[in-house]
Amino acid sequence: MTDAPDVSVVVPYYERPDHLERLVAGLDAQTLDPSRFELVVADDGSAVPPTVSPRAYAVRVVSQPDLGFRAAAARNLGARSSRGDVVAFVDQDCVPAPEYLERMLAATTGEWSLTVGHRLHAELDGLTGDATLAWLRGAGPAPTVLPEPRWLLDAYSRTDGLTRDDPRSYQLVISATLTVHRALLTRIGGFDESLTRYGGEDWDLGHRALVAGADTRWLEDAVVWHDGADLPSRTGWQEAKNRETLALASRVPDRDLRGEHLTWRVPDVVVRLRRGGSDAADTAGTTGTADDVAVTLAAESLLRGTDARVWLDGPVPEGLEDPRLHEGPVPADVLGRAGWLVDADVAVLTGTTLRRLVDSAPLRVPGLWVRSTRDENRSARGVEVREPATSLPAGVGLTAVPPSTVLERWWQSREPS
Repeated sequence: MTDAPDVSVVVPYYERPDHLERLVAGLDAQTLDPSRFELVVADDGSAVPPTVSPRAYAVRVVSQPDLGFRAAAARNLGARSSRGDVVAFVDQDCVPAPEYLERMLAATTGEWSLTVGHRLHAELDGLTGDATLAWLRGAGPAPTVLPEPRWLLDAYSRTDGLTRDDPRSYQLVISATLTVHRALLTRIGGFDESLTRYGGEDWDLGHRALVAGADTRWLEDAVVWHDGADLPSRTGWQEAKNRETLALASRVPDRDLRGEHLTWRVPDVVVRLRRGGSDAADTAGTTGTADDVAVTLAAESLLRGTDARVWLDGPVPEGLEDPRLHEGPVPADVLGRAGWLVDADVAVLTGTTLRRLVDSAPLRVPGLWVRSTRDENRSARGVEVREPATSLPAGVGLTAVPPSTVLERWWQSREPS
């Protein structure tokens, strides 16, 4: 067997040989030496399987049965069938500019690397492979260039090219021009194959990669040309966008996707509540075993007005039927998607909600530690993260529940909300 290439180009494909012809022309024009990359076409069950004639680089075609739209599964199939340490996903309706692979490979250097290229739009329909190659080499006419989405450019600017943490950075991860180290792709489990409608699988993967602590970057000069305009310029885009939003709502805990007042299995905030006290802040918090009354009041205060769930290191108080309360460890898939992690001793949070308190994170005081799951994971692998604040915001407190508390009287004494 020949040596593995440095980068594997994985293309999900379905019944568009004209698209594939243009994309292959783009690969033929690459400045990266052809011995350093391969093409893997992952066919999603086309009636007529795709064919690619021999090239200067290695080519293979793999396929899966036609069971409906399964682009996520096709990408995973292509990645599993590829050999490079770096996997470059490019959609079939795209054409990479000549320097694309060379620049993306140079930027995707570590096992935690995720790099997004610069997607531009043009009218490519009707271009043959030869015409595409001539255009890319400056020997033929260029296609009509279409407007670039302003919101994307603004977002890349706001995040310093995906290098500055932002709660919606996942929306800037685009599968049409996504390069990721195989180690990171394996660590987060690839694309979610349960997403079987158009759109969203790239945002979902981007969110999980960011939570895991990936090193992300956008390369403005690594260009992929997309055939046609961005989604909002297409007929019927609203229906497709709504389907995508509803599919992502259960997976990505962002108010943009799930609103304010619904309950989800994967919360934005994971709370680990210690019934017997803990060393959450490396100092003494609540001591002794908290009784059911104190746990009930603490949990209520932490859940109030927040997309959160609470996991207890002991039994849930008898009679409490709130589905957001759990006994035992937090499931790994929940930790892999939740935005915030809170370790808390049994005390009542006053003067704010956890939803507002995460705006002050990272925060570490006796009995309470609030940080993003991304910071938690990056810190665990030795990456320097922000130092936590060591005092609560003005007007915010943690109140111990007296042993003789009567629940009914406690609730009766509160100010109306």
